[in-house]
Amino acid sequence: MQCVFVRHGEASWDAPSDSQRRLTLVGEHHAGLAANWLADQWQPDLLIHSPFTRARQTADIFLSRFPGLQRQRSDRLQPDVSLAELEALMLAADTERLLLIGHNPQLSRALRWFCGDDIDEVMAPASMALIDTPVVAQHSGRLQWLRHAPEYGQIARRQ
Repeated sequence: MQCVFVRHGEASWDAPSDSQRRLTLVGEHHAGLAANWLADQWQPDLLIHSPFTRARQTADIFLSRFPGLQRQRSDRLQPDVSLAELEALMLAADTERLLLIGHNPQLSRALRWFCGDDIDEVMAPASMALIDTPVVAQHSGRLQWLRHAPEYGQIARRQ
């Protein structure tokens, strides 16, 4: 399976709760740049996103670049959900090319979970990481690339 992890774009702190935080204009712009870059490079089979507003908004932007892409919402992509739950979500997706839109700390921890403890990168807002994992299990993957906003043409890290 190939999986692209996307952290939602920059979000405002002006909201009644963390789950209701909305993307800023910068967050919308960076998510659009990320979606445009990815659409030229890679085609997902399925997009799954967190139920939080900022992740849903980021997913909407990505879906505008991938017409017809199937979308699902999952509580397993909330910020503090365990990596075992994330692994179960990926297994249940049963697809070859998965696009996940979620949050930190989960996504940064997921890079280490799947690709090894030497991966200590932080997924900044609107960052994307592609992992290739022949089986969905801890330490079974390889980080193909990590890219940060707004310079998606530059690779921040390869394994």
